[in-house]
Amino acid sequence: MSPVASPIEQNGLSTDEIQLRAQGHVGELPRQFGAFATLSLAFSITNSWIGYSAVFAYPLFAGGGPTVFFGLIVATIACCFITAGLAELASAFPSSGGQYHFAFMVSSSEYRSAVAFTVGWLSVIAWCLTAASAAIFCAQVVTNIASFLHPEYVWTQWQVYLIYVLLCIVAVVIVVWLPRQIPKLEVVFFLSSIVGFVVFTITVLSRSKQKQSSSKVFTDWYNQTGWGDGTAFLLAVGTCMYTYLAVDSVTHVAEEMPNPGKRVPQAMCLTMLIGMITAFTWTIAFMFSSSDLDEVSVSALPILTVYHQALGSEAGAAFFAAWLLFAYYGATISCFVSAGRQTWAFARDNGLPYSKIFAETHPNLQVPANATYATLVFCILYGLIYIGSTTAFNSFISLSILGLNVTYAIPQAVVLLRGRDKCLPNRQFDLGPIFGPFCNAFSVLWMTLFAVLFCFPVFLPVTAQNMNYLSVVLVGVCLVILALWWGGKRKSFTGPHVDIAGLEVLSAVNTSEPETAEKPL
Repeated sequence: MSPVASPIEQNGLSTDEIQLRAQGHVGELPRQFGAFATLSLAFSITNSWIGYSAVFAYPLFAGGGPTVFFGLIVATIACCFITAGLAELASAFPSSGGQYHFAFMVSSSEYRSAVAFTVGWLSVIAWCLTAASAAIFCAQVVTNIASFLHPEYVWTQWQVYLIYVLLCIVAVVIVVWLPRQIPKLEVVFFLSSIVGFVVFTITVLSRSKQKQSSSKVFTDWYNQTGWGDGTAFLLAVGTCMYTYLAVDSVTHVAEEMPNPGKRVPQAMCLTMLIGMITAFTWTIAFMFSSSDLDEVSVSALPILTVYHQALGSEAGAAFFAAWLLFAYYGATISCFVSAGRQTWAFARDNGLPYSKIFAETHPNLQVPANATYATLVFCILYGLIYIGSTTAFNSFISLSILGLNVTYAIPQAVVLLRGRDKCLPNRQFDLGPIFGPFCNAFSVLWMTLFAVLFCFPVFLPVTAQNMNYLSVVLVGVCLVILALWWGGKRKSFTGPHVDIAGLEVLSAVNTSEPETAEKPL
């Protein structure tokens, strides 16, 4: 490819399309995500304050109020550094492939295929599990609302599974058959979450008749896990990281927006900022408004118990739970958007079995339909585990947190080892010579620690009910990746055909000229 002298040239192609082709791909999806729709997608998946509402029970067990609050602080700081390093890579190499594409671009020619293949599979699996975790939480909310309003009803795991399957199918139908409406839907889900945050926070603070003491929330340590206090706190921090899970979501629609080198890191950073504000404010509000934290910690759906304690009304608590369900179902739909596109992008580079099938886009709808259907089938089959064992199911879900964060760290490790100047082209989001290496090093060290901690059982003594199967699952996933690699993919997976010189010139253009990208559809 010849050097690029202006933002738009080469047969009328936009700079964004030329940059994508320099990375070895041709744009097949319409660039329909504007700035606000992009932010809405990013936040509707992460949805920090609702995400923490789903998982705060374990930090409550691991140290009471202080762990719920300070564990969130530690997780937030860590995720900020990890996200900053990832956002810089997304600015340098905007592609729907996300982390596996970053890993390929920054690795040496000798190892780039193997590294990208590993990261790609971890990312695809983790994204499918993330979609499953969102859908199963929504299904649990449905059954718990029913049993809350009708105490005589006792739900079973197979009923939760059937609701889960229905929610997954509806989400995929929307993603595949209404692709032009996705940006508008993302805005609706984003606004429902933000308005819900404001309404929930004000209401629980104003309506709760009995407030917790500040010592109960901030200082009274009560560790029920069986672990030492330090270990219990670190394990709780790992759970708190779910609050910022899937911050990479927006990278997987990079080929569907103008000027992704600028807008993707913007959306990621704004998602973290909004997430911090909403998560901390809501956590303080519901912790102070709960009258009995012990009852909250042992309830089937802790956040529903919080609503009931704060409002003193079954109808009010059920209404809030239904609102939360709507907002989080938006996250489920968004998860299938990102998971399908991640799968499609990886298949496009022949990373999957039968890649040609999954790399196809629907000729009329212009959406990666086959790849999205594949994520649906995976989630339906995987959900069968829930019927037999919620413990085993949750161990797989833990892989979504660990797997995604590991894929955030691997390309940053490569950048750190090979040298940032050698690996990274000019980019619109540049962390600089000091903060950049710090973020990269922190990400690697942090995830090395938590790769070990995530395999610990969450309670002692270990029983069949609280056994952590993540280490077994992780070994199994690694064996599958190795089998696929040595079974033939080491010869057929070569990654994208990259024009480094053209990419360098385009990066220089993007950092020196004003934005002239086309308007989204």
